Amino acid sequence: MSDKRPLGALEDAVMEFVWSADGPVTPSVVQQAVAPELAYTTVMTILTRLWQKNLLTRDRAGRAYAYAPARSEADHRAGQMQDTMRVAGDRMAVLSSFVDTLGTDELEALRKLLE
Repeated sequence: MSDKRPLGALEDAVMEFVWSADGPVTPSVVQQAVAPELAYTTVMTILTRLWQKNLLTRDRAGRAYAYAPARSEADHRAGQMQDTMRVAGDRMAVLSSFVDTLGTDELEALRKLLE
């Protein structure tokens, strides 16, 4: 990611929608699904910012662009976790705190992954 600032609420909602879409989406589709109360140009600006942060790819679709995720949500979230670990002063404490917040099902899944 080129910009390390956390995603804003609207950016996060747009990313959630794009990740869940069956294929590339245009600004008008995003506007209708995520923020119909916002101006089309505002949604275009958010999509452009996400593209500039390398979170989205885009290709021409008529007069507009169609946007798709640059990587899966799982890969993105894993990258966020790696960024957190990279800057952590006490990595063991961070991991321990994270594991302490996991539920039974999540702990079981983690155990299976580690085997």
